[in-house]
Amino acid sequence: MNRRLLGNVLIFILIILLGSGIAMYLIPFSKGLASLHTVFGFLFVLAMVFHIINNKKPLFNYITGSKRSSFQKLQAPFIFSFLVAIGIGLFLNVPILNSIYNFGNQLKNQKLGKDETSFDYEVIELSNVNGQHHFEVELKKGSAFKYPLFAIWLEDSLGNYIETLYISRVIASSTFDFGKNVNGKWQSAIKRRPEALPYWSHKRGIKASDGLYIPLNNAKDLDAVSGATPTGNFIIKSRSNISTLNGYKVMLEVNQSYDWNTFYTKDKFPDDEIYSGSGQVGQPSLIYTADVSSKDIKDNNYKIMKLIGHGHHSGKNGTLYKELSYIDTAKKIIDRVILKTYSN
Repeated sequence: MNRRLLGNVLIFILIILLGSGIAMYLIPFSKGLASLHTVFGFLFVLAMVFHIINNKKPLFNYITGSKRSSFQKLQAPFIFSFLVAIGIGLFLNVPILNSIYNFGNQLKNQKLGKDETSFDYEVIELSNVNGQHHFEVELKKGSAFKYPLFAIWLEDSLGNYIETLYISRVIASSTFDFGKNVNGKWQSAIKRRPEALPYWSHKRGIKASDGLYIPLNNAKDLDAVSGATPTGNFIIKSRSNISTLNGYKVMLEVNQSYDWNTFYTKDKFPDDEIYSGSGQVGQPSLIYTADVSSKDIKDNNYKIMKLIGHGHHSGKNGTLYKELSYIDTAKKIIDRVILKTYSN
């Protein structure tokens, strides 16, 4: 093919690709623009094939560095290695390399009125638990997420408590890092929080020495399943050795302090010593659940855990309250929660 003709074809195709590529990077694009960029991309590749055929000898000399210095001979392998490294970094989502892509995506989303957020997940693996049945709870935080407390446990199909899969460490011991303020400095201290996770604590059904169902000191049944309270998106990995898998439920309870609303105000229950006395209680805990069968475990199924109700506002009982009309921002603590189950 005529080199001059081929050169002009490459230049004009490159201009079209450059223009369409910049447009696709900066603004939301239509199918027509994407098709234009794709078709001319194929034409550019085809033209480059002819270009390489027409210029194979000088191009070969460029790559091998024939009759040139050792430095010039290393240019081609260095450039190739550099570009391969960038490609691998982009494929593996290295943050620095993907910042260019993320910037363009952010611009397009702003024009569409959308937000795109990257979600990094904290993995909490309870290494001291034993069992052949694995339970992974993946939680994506919502807009109201502000360091809530969590409990995850197993029940049979009739709602009977079997065992705890995970519990926030501060609840398992009732020892909070910011338990008391001494001379302007916070120190860890025991704080009784029966309103924190009342549905779980009453289901567990073990009274502490002070008569409350919330654990006190380190309860032996919770040693292996207590862990750090997540500060953002998380995946909790736990296990169980239960032998009967005909049908059961995985439960999750979440609660967050200081989240008052127009119904659950600071002075909503003036005669309730726990609610009005602690200054921390807001909207009550929320309970999520997913039914799981032996087939689900065998097939490595995923289940969306669904909101089914809330606990008592001050933890006085273990009743599941299904009326959720007075709950608002607490529903936004969790954006979604997914359960994965499988066996060894």
